Amino acid sequence: MATTEASPRKQPLSAERLEALAALAGINRLELTIEKIVLGGDGLARWRGMPVFVPRAAPGDVVEARITERRPSYARAEIEEVKTPGPLRREAPCPFYERCGGCQLQHIEEAEQLGLKVAAAMETLRRLGGIDPAQLAACRFEEPVSERAWGYRLRAQVHVDASAEESFGVGFRRRRSHDLVLVDRCAVLAPALENELRGLSSLLGDAAAASRTPPSRLSLATAGLERDSPVVAAPPVDGLPGGELEIDLFGKRLSYDARCFFQAHGGLLESLLLSAVGPFEGEAAVELYAGVGFFTVGLADRYRSVTAVEAESVAARYARNNLRRNGLRHCRVDRSAVESWIDRRRGGPGLEPGLDRVLVDPPRAGLSRKVRSALLSAAPRRLTYVSCDPATLARDLGDLTRDFDLESISFFDVFPQTAHLETVAQLVQRRR
Repeated sequence: MATTEASPRKQPLSAERLEALAALAGINRLELTIEKIVLGGDGLARWRGMPVFVPRAAPGDVVEARITERRPSYARAEIEEVKTPGPLRREAPCPFYERCGGCQLQHIEEAEQLGLKVAAAMETLRRLGGIDPAQLAACRFEEPVSERAWGYRLRAQVHVDASAEESFGVGFRRRRSHDLVLVDRCAVLAPALENELRGLSSLLGDAAAASRTPPSRLSLATAGLERDSPVVAAPPVDGLPGGELEIDLFGKRLSYDARCFFQAHGGLLESLLLSAVGPFEGEAAVELYAGVGFFTVGLADRYRSVTAVEAESVAARYARNNLRRNGLRHCRVDRSAVESWIDRRRGGPGLEPGLDRVLVDPPRAGLSRKVRSALLSAAPRRLTYVSCDPATLARDLGDLTRDFDLESISFFDVFPQTAHLETVAQLVQRRR
């Protein structure tokens, strides 16, 4: 997630900023006071009015920092010494935290993390999205919280280091780098995943000894938060098979495997589904970027007809099977890129005017211009936007709120200890 404190329009540099740039050119170290956490998890300080972004910083910290990047509108720096810790700072529990890029906020007290992330997201909606403050003021806000800040993650992607001749290391990428940080544990992983991580190097070594080339990257997934929950891998390796996982959501059975995207926080699945689907009902609903049907099965209980659109072939196959096994004959899955589906359906039974509901759950890049335009043209009575990136959500809502009113926003801390935030925005067609 990119660090941002940008306004919607680029402004010419002020005389003060130009003076700060000139002075900064001859300086390598600064004493900085951290004001707040911004989108992406960095701390924000100002030096002579210039924003300086500092990772692993906490609000109220006074730090000595080394400049690592100078740009016309901002600088980046790394902490050399915390001279005075802020009130929210703690010792990060993970021994790999300073090097590993997986988490960004372990150095901040858990009870404060969600509030800091929500504040950064709200500022992004106002500044980057240019959303009418009156709309935000009229919104209902929710922040559902899970009791699990550790041991929650149901899936992970690990990288394999085969540089040593007789052993294999596994780990995650270093911050702002493709270099690998080798780990033998990860406390945010569900217990079953962490247990497999501990023995993964040995499994890969056994595969190599049997003349089977280990993969350079491995996806792991589980469906439960218990230590003995089954774990599957993609690609499978000796001792860690592929295969399906199954999870129960309000009496519906969903299957998927390690190749598929699936919501990661095992303690927030039901809350997220309830928030996105809501109590709303109607005749026809369309879901874009449907994955394996996580939200589709919820929509199926409330609409007479549901069309789910998913581009990825494995996920689309699972979505069809999940609808079939749960007897949801009034639902269908179209395997297609969303933009291609829109092109084929213009004037047809797709995003035509009069739909009761459209739910979108796009990847981090958000909605393309074509999709935003199609949503504005179709003007469904209700639009639900599930987002994993507040920056692209802000951009998209900036367009969509021209014709839709924001009704509610719910923030989900699906990745505690990290800067990531899941958002569910409910919008309704504006009455003319």
